[in-house]
Amino acid sequence: MASPALISETGPWKDLKDHVEDIKKTHLRELMADMGRCQSMTVEFDDMLLDYSRQRATLDTIDKLFKLAEINSTENRSVLHVALRAPRDAVICSDRKNVVPDVWGVLDQIKEFSERVRNGSWVGATGKQLKNVIAIGIGGSFLGPLFVHTAFQTDAEAGEYAKGRQLRFLANVDPIDVAKNITGLDPETTLVVVVSKTFTTAETMLNARTLREWIIAALGPSAVAKHMVAVSTNLP
Repeated sequence: MASPALISETGPWKDLKDHVEDIKKTHLRELMADMGRCQSMTVEFDDMLLDYSRQRATLDTIDKLFKLAEINSTENRSVLHVALRAPRDAVICSDRKNVVPDVWGVLDQIKEFSERVRNGSWVGATGKQLKNVIAIGIGGSFLGPLFVHTAFQTDAEAGEYAKGRQLRFLANVDPIDVAKNITGLDPETTLVVVVSKTFTTAETMLNARTLREWIIAALGPSAVAKHMVAVSTNLP
């Protein structure tokens, strides 16, 4: 029999929904008194401890969640974000092909390019080293890098490496935000990174065109290839 069109129409979903009504009647104090449950909801790996026992859930809850996960076909596409974090010698197959070598091929390219920018071998159109970066993106293309940048601001070693450099994020199409981002920056020493999975996001493309014109106005059309790069899955 064909599976229901909506996951909310499946048996595991309805089972979990009924279970939620039961669990609402249970106080967390009662659950925390069960030492076996608490120990089963603790995972330790590489000096990191994950303790999710303080959720109003039981081992039965976890079992029902797993059953629900098993029927989620994710639009019949492989979920491969785990391959981005996998070691070089790992094997993660999709359509009978190990995708890890392809992932590492891209990661190596990213590292090689980043090192060229950092060590000054990738220079701008006038031969000057690129010291400033404006990252254009929105949503996930913006928040992840911003969180990493914020975290590194408290690290002394990162601060030392970042001396004399600036990283700015542009996610808003408000002209005031654009003006604030380029204030004090010299196009000769600025690299613009456009981050968009599809390269069709309207806000991102508008900001990219605006900064492209900023670079052209100062350095000419041929400078764009030296001062703008893209992070995208839309290769064409």
